[in-house]
Amino acid sequence: MIGKPEDKLLKSVTGLEGGVVATGSTCGVVSGGAIGLALSHYDEIMEKGIPAQAGLLALVGDYVKWFEENFATSFCKERSGVDFYTKLGQLRYFIPGDKVGKCLWHIRGAIRYLYTFRQKELPIMEESSNEIQDRPIHCAQRVLKGIKEHTGVGDDLLEQLSFVFDGGIGLQGGACGALAGAILGVNLVIGMNVRDMKYSEILKAFAVGHKNLLTNKPMEKPEPFHVGKEIVKNFKEEAGTIDCRRITGRKFSDWSDFQAFISSSDKCLGLMEFAKEAASIAIEKCV
Repeated sequence: MIGKPEDKLLKSVTGLEGGVVATGSTCGVVSGGAIGLALSHYDEIMEKGIPAQAGLLALVGDYVKWFEENFATSFCKERSGVDFYTKLGQLRYFIPGDKVGKCLWHIRGAIRYLYTFRQKELPIMEESSNEIQDRPIHCAQRVLKGIKEHTGVGDDLLEQLSFVFDGGIGLQGGACGALAGAILGVNLVIGMNVRDMKYSEILKAFAVGHKNLLTNKPMEKPEPFHVGKEIVKNFKEEAGTIDCRRITGRKFSDWSDFQAFISSSDKCLGLMEFAKEAASIAIEKCV
């Protein structure tokens, strides 16, 4: 649609399916669409910097709100009613077909929305505004930078666009940006290169991944869902939840509100460090 394949970026989002490694948090259609919006406005973001980032974050927030208004919720488990960590849940997702059909219908709707809004003008904040910080903190971005410093694994484009995960995707309280950063970083190494895979290979990888959600056996080789579920499990034990609104106990009104909070939150800064360490350890085991 926008003529930018960006295969490495696509590879990184492998683990966001099913609400972050199929745990039921923010739907992959929502997080994937957020990245898509950022990529659509990449040139403007690079040209205008922080004011454009703030505007894009508001646009992503509008996308999340649109999704919730049209499909009742942006959370995978709430929307599908499926627990992918049980055999019965996985079977119910595919049989008789209404659940997976609903997902395909929502993907269709989201793509139509994104097509319409891909060229929508960003609500740029003025450079002189007191609300804009010279060095804003972005949860996923900080984790990704830490992973790159620790392991050498990284991608500049992914780092630049990962601010869309702030405040649980567009400040809407969904999946924690720090956790998203960890999953994105790991999948730069073990994610799926779908453009280079045959359809049969994609289906096989999908089946293997969902099978690995049901077993605790040691993995024969690094696989996104097997590795990702351990990161999510450990993060949840540390934070008590994987959703921003529950971690912070609030929902953010705008860019300045989020930045004022995150810059003084020892809990969130600690979770960023935890996510960085967890992802770095996982990557070192995989390479």
